[in-house]
Amino acid sequence: MRVIDLTKEREEAVSAAADALRSGRLAIFPTETVYGLFFTEKARALAYALKGRDLSKPCAYHVGSFKTLFSVAGEQSEEIRKTLNEKLPGPYTFLLPKDGGKVGVRYPDHREVCAMLDLVGEPVFGTSANVSGKIPPTDVADTEDLWKGVAVVVDGGRVRGVASEVVDLTGGEPRTIRKAE
Repeated sequence: MRVIDLTKEREEAVSAAADALRSGRLAIFPTETVYGLFFTEKARALAYALKGRDLSKPCAYHVGSFKTLFSVAGEQSEEIRKTLNEKLPGPYTFLLPKDGGKVGVRYPDHREVCAMLDLVGEPVFGTSANVSGKIPPTDVADTEDLWKGVAVVVDGGRVRGVASEVVDLTGGEPRTIRKAE
């Protein structure tokens, strides 16, 4: 496991985290809300086991651009596209309609995490970098319970500390599932 200071080694942090994800390992990276645990489909079981997360609980895709957002979520209605353009990038996770079901997508307002996500070259999932049921981490030290299972930890200092607001756009009207408080 390697800890990299984002403020001193920006390019190295972005590239090392992307390399870890591409090779099927896990990375911890700060966002504008809380620290996230990031992984690809190859490492899903590892991420869930490390967090003690229920396998039936989905994780949202994390994307670094609208192009990637629509590649994982598919085409969306004009109304949904308008909402996404107004709110993103930002501290929201949107549940969007896809193939008769739902898909969660988060596009953080954090330049470095978006650069890292774009470098991976395949869909990336993310969840808060904490043991399930614990308080979402606001400082890199708050993520230490997970370090034994990750390849790269990016230290970006203290973050806002409020998890993203979750909004369901699959019905007629937007419905807030989790307030950002």
